[in-house]
Amino acid sequence: EKIAQTLFKHWFIDFEFPNDEGKPYKSSGGAMVASELGDIPEGWRVGTIGEIMTLNYGKSLITDNRVNGQYLVVGSSGVVGTHNEYLVKAPGIVIGRKGTIGKVIWLENNFYPIDTTFFVTDKLGCNDLYFHYFILKNQQFERLISDSAVPGLNRDMAYSVEIIIPNISLINNFSLLARSLFNKKANNENQIQTLTKTRDALLPKLMSGQIRVKEVESLI
Repeated sequence: EKIAQTLFKHWFIDFEFPNDEGKPYKSSGGAMVASELGDIPEGWRVGTIGEIMTLNYGKSLITDNRVNGQYLVVGSSGVVGTHNEYLVKAPGIVIGRKGTIGKVIWLENNFYPIDTTFFVTDKLGCNDLYFHYFILKNQQFERLISDSAVPGLNRDMAYSVEIIIPNISLINNFSLLARSLFNKKANNENQIQTLTKTRDALLPKLMSGQIRVKEVESLI
């Protein structure tokens, strides 16, 4: 994910995405135009978060109504349990709306965002949500906390945050690279979980003498 974050910065903040010749755009003399957010590549524009995505409200699911299952239940602080049904198809993004306000969470599997969160859907017609994810990660949403008895992230204020919007073909090219990196991350996490379960199953038997080191080696 850090590699993808670095790539996002290189392309969309430093404007060094590959030009038609595969060279870094800005440092190779790519045309820049003035905007209210400073110079930006020709063909890009200044817009708002509300132009590229919808922040949908999560749905209430109290602990007593959850049925332990394969789908993650996600709150503003992260995963808070599991359920036997999902609300949103993955991959997806959840943002803390109340509680841990502004936390941005990426989900690789179908999930159930509860009512302390927003979940993201695309408005540009992009192939994936990786660009949206890093746009959100670069915001400081805690500055937009609404003044109320229960502070929370105001959706209209989040929508109004100005951002630089590139052309969709470049966003999709970035998504292809990001997807490869995120797939590797997911595979690593799955391997870690498998190894952890294997360790937890074998270690007590090894300590109690039920199995020996050679038997463990043959199982691995």
